[in-house]
Amino acid sequence: MEPKQKILIVDDSEINRAMLKEILGEGYEYLEAENGLRAIEILRRRTDIALVLLDLIMPEMDGFDVLRVMQCYAWQEEIPVIVISAAEDNRSVERAYDMGVADYIRRPFERVMVLRRVKNALMLYAKQKRLTRLVTDQVYEKEHNGVLMISILSHVVEFRNSESGQHVLHIRTLTDLLLHQLAQKTDRYQLDESDISLISTASALHDIGKIMIPEEILNKPGRLTEEEYATIKTHTTEGARILKELAIGQDEPLVKVAHAICRWHHERWDGGGYPDRLKGDEIPIAAQVVALADVYDALTSERCYKQSYSHEKAVDMILHGECGSFNPLLMECLKESSELLRTELQRSEYDRGFRHETRRLSEEILHREALPREDRAQRLLDLERERTAFYAEQRGGIQFDYDILSGSVTVVNRYEDPVNRTQKLDFDKGMGLTFLSGKDRRKLLDAIADATPEEPDAAFLVLIAVDQEYRLHRLVMHTMWSRAGVRHCVSVVGQITDDHARLQELMLGDVNSDQPEALLERLKGIFDIVRLVDPESTKVLSLGKDGRLTEMPGTCHMVWNKSGRCENCISSKALARKESLNKIEFKDDQAYFVMAKYVEVGGRGCVLEMVSKLSDGRWLDMGGRRMLLDRGSNFDRSAFVDSLTGAYSRQYFECFLAESEQVEGVVMIDVDHFKEVNDRFGHLVGDKALQSVAQSILSNLRQTDVLVRYGGDEFLLLVPHIRPGEHVIQRVRKAAASARVEGYPELELSASVGGVCGVHPLTEAIRQADAKMYQNKAERKN
Repeated sequence: MEPKQKILIVDDSEINRAMLKEILGEGYEYLEAENGLRAIEILRRRTDIALVLLDLIMPEMDGFDVLRVMQCYAWQEEIPVIVISAAEDNRSVERAYDMGVADYIRRPFERVMVLRRVKNALMLYAKQKRLTRLVTDQVYEKEHNGVLMISILSHVVEFRNSESGQHVLHIRTLTDLLLHQLAQKTDRYQLDESDISLISTASALHDIGKIMIPEEILNKPGRLTEEEYATIKTHTTEGARILKELAIGQDEPLVKVAHAICRWHHERWDGGGYPDRLKGDEIPIAAQVVALADVYDALTSERCYKQSYSHEKAVDMILHGECGSFNPLLMECLKESSELLRTELQRSEYDRGFRHETRRLSEEILHREALPREDRAQRLLDLERERTAFYAEQRGGIQFDYDILSGSVTVVNRYEDPVNRTQKLDFDKGMGLTFLSGKDRRKLLDAIADATPEEPDAAFLVLIAVDQEYRLHRLVMHTMWSRAGVRHCVSVVGQITDDHARLQELMLGDVNSDQPEALLERLKGIFDIVRLVDPESTKVLSLGKDGRLTEMPGTCHMVWNKSGRCENCISSKALARKESLNKIEFKDDQAYFVMAKYVEVGGRGCVLEMVSKLSDGRWLDMGGRRMLLDRGSNFDRSAFVDSLTGAYSRQYFECFLAESEQVEGVVMIDVDHFKEVNDRFGHLVGDKALQSVAQSILSNLRQTDVLVRYGGDEFLLLVPHIRPGEHVIQRVRKAAASARVEGYPELELSASVGGVCGVHPLTEAIRQADAKMYQNKAERKN
């Protein structure tokens, strides 16, 4: 018996929910939500909902807000929504359809209409899913077969020369990585995912022309003569000729791209390459990227005629022009992708090590004529015991298990809800452990690189966002190593725990002991500044070996570049209250996390101060607390900044700004006729239009204003403080109208804008601003 389909009914009226269930009958399983907030909670938690019946007018979060969230997470691609509302105005109906609903049913309910429309929506989406799966399977099979054939052909080339069997794989991986970085940096080359996939696949054929080169030249260990080098260089034209003479497929995009790569992957940006001495962007971008990937892999790989260079040396040689001239944009992409490239290089080293180990075991099997299963099982058991022992010593927080060979990381995050608590992601491609800043992520990678079988452990402090605020955590990691032959790090297990409580407990137990200097030394390994102060005399205290305190020259507030006492000195408060306090302190544009703990040393009361540097960035005062708007180059902005427009993302708003109650002005912005722009000019021009409007608005904002891409073509502007006589709405409307799309002078842009001032809570302010924005849009139509 098949399980019943699940329908989520979202309506603030219990009677209406009951009526809908009675009409639809017992053929479905029902979930109910009395408002939009509850509906979003259910949608986040449940992945088996087949249909949503959604009222528009509800408290806390109305139906349109629910649709915005569903758009943001692309839930409507999987779950059809039927609006059920008593609203008679056509504007609400039009707006609901614009936001992707499958149907609209007005109250009072007509039994037959409700039944038929629900069944039709469910059947339609079921057919769409079946068709999508069918097409996906067919495309996947076609691509898989194509990639398989290309891999076979490319390996034919590799068997004839001195390149490793991993060369083609490396070129494809590096090409894919560089292309994604380039697409994020610029739209100059109009690269989408299909283009990137096509170029990465075609890159495997870059050296197919080498099958025409004599083997004694290909594998010659010494320096080539001029004649031999001239022969080697013909592999570019020979490869292009092979593809050109194919009996079929000349019009296929893959063949065209592969032809360009084969012929021109040795051309150089300054015109100094071969065979046609092309210059700059005369060289197809596919050939440019493969050329850079090919040079990097050649430098970092061992060949019969050379040793391999380190990752750092290879990148340095390329950036300093020792390997020819490359597109400056690609050089930037190489520099920015350096850490991911390093990971790929390390993984190839581990692969080589395990191939040696496999070869050794194969020889063992041939001689012993038996598979050493007991030995392998014992090794696996030992590794599992080691992993279990490590986790047993830790508690709570976040656990992660990073498999270096596969590049994946399994994360168990106890700060997440149960549905999202355990995730397995590709760490080497920048996913997984995204709660770590770029700086802390590099700390982790450096610690892994520095670990040895003799010293496999490391520990350091990181900052983790918990309940919309950053808190100090302690990351402890343990590297695990192969047991036989050349030892290699195979995986890393780690634990991230809230360190504040642990440090407090440590201080309570040790500061007043007979050896406080030992604790201070330990703390100096954790914090940037550790010191004892007397806030009453504003003196820093030195702890002597005899346990006595002496006052140091100068004052304690000098470290903050202040000539007088700090306005909000938590050390004074901690001393007066004899307790622990903490705050964020600012010095110029730099933020510091400060902990102050009352202690007694040698009978004298004083304060232990522990200071950690946070990160560069812009900060916004809201309701007496400072919030981080953005960070410097070490911070991974991808989760918080919309990559297309440069505005903050909806996720950032929900995580850090949604609960703010001290925002004076709230403005909703909707780009006019955006659907028409997409329909007339195409989505690429539409994206440029949206980007242009956002950049124009951003350039006219103050530093403390916050622009959020709220969904699709809608933006939310938060204005913390409004000066008398300031006309925010007019400024935004004028900025949007001034936006232009290069190459399309006939395209005039504008925006409908609505805003409110002094309305609380923020959800109500947004609702009112949204209503005013749609009122403005309607007035502009008339």
